[in-house]
Amino acid sequence: MKQAILITGGTGYIGSHTAVELMAADHDVFIIDNLANSKASVVDRIERISGKRPGFAQIDIRDRSALRSLLSKHRFDAVIHFAGLKSVGESNAKPLEYFDNNVSGSVVLFECMTEASVRTIVFSSSATVYGEPASVPIREDFPLSATNPYGRTKLMIEDILRDAANADPGW
Repeated sequence: MKQAILITGGTGYIGSHTAVELMAADHDVFIIDNLANSKASVVDRIERISGKRPGFAQIDIRDRSALRSLLSKHRFDAVIHFAGLKSVGESNAKPLEYFDNNVSGSVVLFECMTEASVRTIVFSSSATVYGEPASVPIREDFPLSATNPYGRTKLMIEDILRDAANADPGW
């Protein structure tokens, strides 16, 4: 079944590859990205590879007004959330930037999704939520224990989504 999918952080490496695969499966794809770690020209490459051009807007997930506007103009069935700062080392040097961008930005995104009645999400977390695992491979039932700000942001977002799903089964 064809669906309209919003990809946050969609011009990044994983996001752009996901866009190509979704378009190959005949889904409608719209990408938002603030271009902090990528370039708008990635959209051209996605089009070259897939033969179709995804929708694109340069939007930061912390920009509530821009998200509301986008979600009022387009009807999405689901969101795949890749947007976020992603360096463990940098997160140690700039923890407040990571909490603002990753956690606060995600909360703004989730609030805007709720307002638009979009409650289907795939969140790209990280193995860093498990800290230093006792063994590998890491299993999803391992204890959660982030050891750096980046990992803590991912774990906080997982917790936020768990709480949102517990409060509203529509998530």
